[in-house]
Amino acid sequence: MPTPHNIETLIERKQYMQTLRNLKDQNIIKVITGVRRCGKSTLLQMFADELLQQGVGQEQIQFLNFEDLDTLAIGDIFQIHTHIKDRLAPDKMNYIFLDEVQNIKEFQRLVDSLFIKKNCDVYITGSNAYLLSGELATLLTGRYIEVSVLPFQFSEYYDFITSKSPNLTKTEILANYLQEGGIPEYYKQKNISRKQADGFVRSVLNTIVMKDIFQRLRISNRHDFNKIIDFIFDSVGSYVSPRSISDTLRTNGTVVDKQTVAKYLDALCDAFLIYKVPRYEIKGKGLLQTLNKYYLVDPCFYKVRLKRDIAKYLSHWLENAVYFELLRRYRDVFIGKKDNFEVDFVVLDDEGYISYYQVAWNTENPETLERELRPLQTIHDSNPKYLLSADVDINPAYDGIRKMNVIDWLLQDDDDGDENADSK
Repeated sequence: MPTPHNIETLIERKQYMQTLRNLKDQNIIKVITGVRRCGKSTLLQMFADELLQQGVGQEQIQFLNFEDLDTLAIGDIFQIHTHIKDRLAPDKMNYIFLDEVQNIKEFQRLVDSLFIKKNCDVYITGSNAYLLSGELATLLTGRYIEVSVLPFQFSEYYDFITSKSPNLTKTEILANYLQEGGIPEYYKQKNISRKQADGFVRSVLNTIVMKDIFQRLRISNRHDFNKIIDFIFDSVGSYVSPRSISDTLRTNGTVVDKQTVAKYLDALCDAFLIYKVPRYEIKGKGLLQTLNKYYLVDPCFYKVRLKRDIAKYLSHWLENAVYFELLRRYRDVFIGKKDNFEVDFVVLDDEGYISYYQVAWNTENPETLERELRPLQTIHDSNPKYLLSADVDINPAYDGIRKMNVIDWLLQDDDDGDENADSK
């Protein structure tokens, strides 16, 4: 079993590691999902290393990476099953790690067979939502739990950067994070030029598009699909719908019907590249069916795809970063609508309690502060309301609205390690 020696081993993915610790030896399949190169494989390797340090024998751990040709050479699912079964330690718990398992045909049957063995604790990873669709979901309903892994969050990035560049201010570190993103392997490339590092990110994005979308859906009109990718990347955090995208593309000479646009958007979501966020009607306490927002899993993909300067749009990408932090911390995240006002985020915790969040890079200008407070002021319930910004305010309370420095908020320690695990 390979042990990585890079930035990912320097950053303990505390939240995800604690989730795996909590789930260890429980009679349930652990399905680790997330966009390619977000650190799923390394997370499993780190957890396996921890098991060894705790006294679990090497013979109790089997780690198979199905992107490795040596592993694929074992054969079909029956040969792989025999390979694993013959190496099980008798009368002990065995820890079976199947990395990128969707790369083998009928992997569902293999996973199911291993799961029903009393001495197997099974962990699998995959880079697209196909892993949890179709036969696997049918076979394993109620028997798996999804651990959704995201790229480095700001607190993880902050710990690493401050150990390397202690003279940077917190604001500078946040600005750098919003521009560089949190794909772990991007930082492994830092000993080469920025152009080469960006080339690596571009290759990751191309792999996601080709393997997780084009090949799986057998998309023939790649020109139209690429137009939609560019459009949705350029519309991160804005209200869009399949119809609005179709209409806009049509005016620019690209004809794609709204049903096809919807299919392509779903494919981008299934690859964990973008995340769809529905609107929540605060007054009526229900979801609206039109005009959702989409957020990009990591800004580095925007930078290399559209070749735009993120530094000019820090407030925009701060909102993107806050969305994913809320997604890590809360059960549900929505866009809020109250009359004619938009509230950036409405969140529900595990108990069903609601909180409201507004995000801005800087609110030192009184007019900007008033504009950002106004949507929250229209909400007359007693639920918590927050305004997050990168500036510091000596009087952080406004009519029950708490203004917080977004950097301090992003660095808050979250001790609940299983908030991202959703039993299916």
